[in-house]
Amino acid sequence: MNHAEKTVAIPLDLPLQAEGQVLALDTDYGVQVLIDGRRWHCQRAASCLLSPQVDDRVLVSRAGEQLWLLAVLVRAQPEQTAELHCEGKLTLSSSQSLSLRSPQFQLEAEHGDCQVTEMSYRGEKVSAWVTLSRVFGKRCESLWESLSQISHHLLRRTTHTEQVRAGQLDIKTSQLTRLHAPTTLISSESLTRVDGKQIHMG
Repeated sequence: MNHAEKTVAIPLDLPLQAEGQVLALDTDYGVQVLIDGRRWHCQRAASCLLSPQVDDRVLVSRAGEQLWLLAVLVRAQPEQTAELHCEGKLTLSSSQSLSLRSPQFQLEAEHGDCQVTEMSYRGEKVSAWVTLSRVFGKRCESLWESLSQISHHLLRRTTHTEQVRAGQLDIKTSQLTRLHAPTTLISSESLTRVDGKQIHMG
């Protein structure tokens, strides 16, 4: 039997459900399936989210004059990436919890929107490369054993009070250090020292 022969009318003696082997994938979301030595054109059912591949064993169902591919029974190459595909939107919903577990996780999308009432993250390392980052909120708390920050330009504006409590404070600039305010107070308990080649006061 030549597997490349044209699709023929569905015989009435064809079982309502049969097992077949995928021969080819059509561009119209259809699948060419070999059943008992004959090639049949099947349409993927909406419930078949796992995309079939060539040589997969699949379950086919007959409904009138149409054959439907219901499910992938056995993958020919289980080591290859499995793809879940559907036309339109896909929603995963659970009344209690939804868990994703894998040694590796990859997410790719043009746009993303994440809305979580409360989120907790635990991990060893986080790396992010972005062009622009914006964070808006009412309160931010951060606790680090060590913190380093490097930038070409840094602008920090506080409309009310800014306080710094440190064991030692060391400020060094390569060109200019400027403090300006209507009132400036500098005080110390033991020693106040001003040193420079030129000192102008007043």
